This record gives sequence, C-alpha cells and structure tokens, in this order.
Amino acid sequence: MSTLQFQILAVAVWGFWAGCLGLALRRGDRPVRLFAATALTFFLLARIARWLWHGPAVWSTWADAAILVPMLAIALRWPRRWLVWACAFQLATVATYVAHALDRSIGALAYATAVNLWGVLGQCALLYGTFEADRWRRARRGTLVGVP
Repeated sequence: MSTLQFQILAVAVWGFWAGCLGLALRRGDRPVRLFAATALTFFLLARIARWLWHGPAVWSTWADAAILVPMLAIALRWPRRWLVWACAFQLATVATYVAHALDRSIGALAYATAVNLWGVLGQCALLYGTFEADRWRRARRGTLVGVP
C-alpha cells in the first residue's frame, strides 16, 4: 500500500468517524449521545496531551484503554445490544494494542489494519444505535414511514 493510498484511507476512516459521532450527537437518544460525547472527549484529550507534551502515539493507546471503563458503565446502565458490541470492539482494539506491545513481530500494516477495523466496527455499532434510537423516537411519535 502506497503512502498516498494510506492517507486516502485514513481520511475516509476519520471522515466516517466524525460523521458517525456528529449523527449520534444530533439524532441519538441519551445513551447514544453520552457514548458519542465520551468517545469525542477521550479522543480530544489524547490529542491535546500529544500536542502539549509532544508525546508519542501511546497517548492514543491509553485513551482507547481508558475509554473502555465509561463505555462499560454506559452499557451496564442501558443494556442494549449495540452497546455490548461497541464495548466488544473497543476491547478488541485494546487487545490489539497489547498484542502488538508483547509481540513486535506483528507487521505495522497488520497492526494498523486491525486497529482501524475494530474502530470502524465500533462506529458501525454506534451508528446502528443512532438509527435504532431515531426509529424508537419516530415510533413513539407515530411518524414512521410506511406505518399506517
């Protein structure tokens, strides 16, 4: 994979991430918005820490590990399937970080692909939760399309 292809892919993944969070914050119910706000907060904190202290990329690793605690708390408070899946994907992300730290023979491309895959799947779970919350809200109001 060339550098340009990797940069294009990175822009697409970050665009998808930003779009999912924006949609979740706008259209989601309380657990969806809390989940999205938590993800955005931890991301921004990791970015600020890296910028202020010129820290290594390990700040993102610690942010991904630390966000697992509030994610689990949200999932325990509102037990929904999408929350369980999002927590599972986040745990897989952290497990990928640990595996790479323990075994440096894992290639950089394989490592980046795994981390991005788990991240995108976590965002898909959030997106599902957003659409589910919107559907429930419309059903309560009686504004579902195709419903008599």
